[in-house]
Amino acid sequence: MTSKKRTFGALSTILSLAGAGMLFMSYSVSTTPDSGEVMLIKSLFFSALGSLVIGILLGVVGIVTGERGFLKFTGILIVLLMVAGFIAAFLSMAFLGFREP
Repeated sequence: MTSKKRTFGALSTILSLAGAGMLFMSYSVSTTPDSGEVMLIKSLFFSALGSLVIGILLGVVGIVTGERGFLKFTGILIVLLMVAGFIAAFLSMAFLGFREP
């Protein structure tokens, strides 16, 4: 009797970290992009979104299948922290205004 080692949690964490990295790189490519850089930014951004969604789904699959370990939660936690950061930035701009430093 052989047991398969489930790696949903590790893949979830890796894809979430890769998605976060690609999202950061898409914002730091250029301040005034030309047409070639626009295509790079779009490909990085949409690849990051896909990677983050797949990371969440793999984390959920790991939870549902009863995978052991904590990595199945870290992939979801990375995405949730990113979303919380974006919401906090939006709310701080909405309540504090767009003042110059």
